[in-house]
Amino acid sequence: MKHSLIHCVLLFLALALGLSISSGVPHLRKHYVRFINQLDNKVLNVNCKNQNPYIDLNLHILLPHEVYEFSYMVNRTMLFNCDLRHGFTSAVFPVSDRTTKRQCGGNHCVWKAQEDGVYVLNRKTNLYKFMHGWGK
Repeated sequence: MKHSLIHCVLLFLALALGLSISSGVPHLRKHYVRFINQLDNKVLNVNCKNQNPYIDLNLHILLPHEVYEFSYMVNRTMLFNCDLRHGFTSAVFPVSDRTTKRQCGGNHCVWKAQEDGVYVLNRKTNLYKFMHGWGK
């Protein structure tokens, strides 16, 4: 009887300790980034990179109305910048910083390339907002 009581107390302590340790582990969320080519009959080149750790997602060539999406686990070192190009014009911008995530309204950012520039969808309002014009 004494041994079973001791085993129960030890089991309880082990479970309580395990729960307290696991609650200190940061929860990583997945973030999604999607690009939609809404250019008038033009190809859109998309190349996204993260610097630390270095991750190059390689060039993706989107025909009109095609979509490209990638995902990553959110942490403090992830800061993806994407280079969107068509013809001789381009737009380079961050897609994973806090400001951009606020503009997206969540952890799923949808970017749309149009003739006048790049827009981001705010998922809370379901409206696109102009973010970047095309540079030379």
